[in-house]
Order: sequence, then C-alpha cells, then structure tokens
Amino acid sequence: MRFPSTNNTLSLARRAYATSPRTPLLVTPSQLKSLPIATTLPLDVSWHMPNSDRSSLAEFLSGPRIPGAKRFDLDEVAELDPAKNPLSLTHMLPSAETFQQHVQKLGITPDTHLVVYDTIGVFSSPRALYTFKAFGHDKVSVLDGGLPRWLHEGYDVEVGEEGDGRGETDYPLPKGPNPDFVRSYDQIVKNAELGPGSKEYEIVLDHRPRARWEGSAPEPRPNLPSGHIPHSLPAPFLEYLLPSTDSKPYTSFKSVEELKKVLVNAVGGQQAWDELVRGDRNAVFTCGSGMTAAVGWLANELVRESEGSKAKTSIYDESWTGYASRPESKIEKSA
Repeated sequence: MRFPSTNNTLSLARRAYATSPRTPLLVTPSQLKSLPIATTLPLDVSWHMPNSDRSSLAEFLSGPRIPGAKRFDLDEVAELDPAKNPLSLTHMLPSAETFQQHVQKLGITPDTHLVVYDTIGVFSSPRALYTFKAFGHDKVSVLDGGLPRWLHEGYDVEVGEEGDGRGETDYPLPKGPNPDFVRSYDQIVKNAELGPGSKEYEIVLDHRPRARWEGSAPEPRPNLPSGHIPHSLPAPFLEYLLPSTDSKPYTSFKSVEELKKVLVNAVGGQQAWDELVRGDRNAVFTCGSGMTAAVGWLANELVRESEGSKAKTSIYDESWTGYASRPESKIEKSA
C-alpha cells in the first residue's frame, strides 16, 4: 500500500543534478525523487548492532519504506563459507558468485542506479555502497539522512506487502572484490609490525567509540576484549556526522570541508594528511565489525572526489571482532 506525499515540489536545479554523468556518492530525498524510475532502485540496507532488539527485516516488510525499494541484507550477501570465514564473522565481503546471485534476484543490471539507505540516517548505508563499489558497480549512491529524512520531508511511502519487483536479470560475474578495497588479518598484523616509522606503514583509523578503543568500555559482543590494534588511531564514526535533532530527526554527513578537518585530525595532522593526498601513504579503516568503518571510508571518498586527492583507503573487513577473537593478537589499551 502506498501513501501519497505532501511534498511534490522539485526544483529545476535538483532535476538537473540527476542528469549528471557522474553518479553522486550522496543524494538527498528530492534528488532521489527526481531520478528516472525505470533505471533507479532504492535498496534498504539497514543493519543494527548485535545488542539491539530491532529487526531490520521486520521493519522493512511492515514499512514504511521508500516506494519500489528492495531489501539488501548485508549479513546475507556475505561470505558464509566456514572454510573462508572460520570465525563466522558477519557481513564479510561475499564471493563474486554470491554477489552476482543476490543482485540478479533483485533485478539489478550494471546500468541500474542504486540508492542505498538505512533507518538511522547514515549508519549501514555506506557499507552497502562500499560493497557495490568493491565489485565494480559504480552507479550507487547513499541517501543522505536515510529513511528518516525521506519521511521527515514528506515523500511517498509504502507499507505492508512488497510489490512484484523487476524479475531476475543476467548480471555478469564481477571480478571483485577489488583487493585494493580490503585488508586481511595477516596484512594488519604485518602492518602493525612495520610501525609508523616505516614508509610502507598504512595509517589505521579505528571507528569504534573512543572508550572501546582505549579499553575502558566493554564491547557489545560477548566475551570480546576491548582495546586496539597497535599503532591504530581513534576516529569515532560519529565525528563525520551531523547528529539527529528534534528539527532534523536523522543523522547525515557533515560538509566536505568539515569531513576533511575530521580526517586531518584523525590521521595525526596536516603532514600525515599531505602524505595521503599525494599517495605516498595509505590508510585503513576499521571498526567493530567492518560496518561503521565504511562511514569514514565514504567520508574520505567525498573529500577525494571534491579535491582530487590521491588518498587510497581500504577497510579491514574482519575489524575488531576478527582481530580480538584471535588469542595470538596483540592488544593495546590506553585507559
């Protein structure tokens, strides 16, 4: 069932935005509304922390949701093979075959413009964008502010049973995931052994809350110690975002200028940032499970696109859950 919007005004400027040859990393609700229905697919990619009692699937099925949206479950479109994921970690990047199977079922083609969103504002949607780009699907944008902003600005919604969808497609088998997008446990350990004094060392930014990085607060996952990877630096993901307020009940990205300031501070100052911009050094983003690290990854992509930076970044896919689950891992605490 679809409910009508009370806001049907679209400016010519925003319509023109949708015709840009480069797929934007972020879109607003009005920009999503202006995109051609035939080649655009909204995807609900909501995910909640393991200590949350919310169900992303149940919320999607009952609605409200964006009209025509489909569900893309980051924990299902993942590496579930115990031989390749012996720690049974969640939302690890899938194989090319698993990715292909899921996008085909959703009716996605290489020309489909995907607009990914979550029910917080900005939380899990950057991880979905990262996943699609890791497999070479560049026509993907994050809905800045997510479903809460869509609702707040008065656009149409659906509730109840989903529509029939687009039917399966013949999506070609991708070559990904692109190895430049991801780092493994062995690479992280070797990097820590190199240390910041090495020219080959990659700066590691940890996007968990600072208290968990320090080791003074518990992890949300049972029996997992807090602390951090040696030499990693704290970069709480909320620092990239404008918080939810009564007037704007959703999180959204800060301006590119503000994102740059956050990143410069996180990597250790202007000199370290300049090395990244020149491409002399790389950065790796990590968090609790590889989810909110993508918020920082996307923040850097926004700055990189705006300023022509050569900064190369990746995500440690296992993140803290994988690292701290291994008894041989070296854990530092700053508390």
